[in-house]
Amino acid sequence: MPRKPRASRAEHTLPPKAMPLPSVTPDGPACIVLTGDRQRLFDDIRNRYSLDAANEALLRSACEAMERAAQLTEQVNRDGATFKDRFGAVRVNPAAQLERDFRGLASRTLQQLATRFEG
Repeated sequence: MPRKPRASRAEHTLPPKAMPLPSVTPDGPACIVLTGDRQRLFDDIRNRYSLDAANEALLRSACEAMERAAQLTEQVNRDGATFKDRFGAVRVNPAAQLERDFRGLASRTLQQLATRFEG
């Protein structure tokens, strides 16, 4: 049987194609819209303390992480914390793992913000 022609090396060394960015505003990437308790927490802390730009960015990051965790909590409540894969094995819902990660991120970010005000 004749051999298949191989692809040239040049095809494998091409630079990767640029990925489109998510919606970007003139001020930078679009941030997560805070709702309910997270928006009230952000406003309350921002109004209670005089925050510089870096501390306000930390606070927003923490509140956005809490917002994502809340969205994932709703998804886990709807879909369940586990599921059965195609082989019947019980697996953890990836949304439950992400929820845990975002809660940890929010906690660490708020802790970092609090240590800046202790000194």
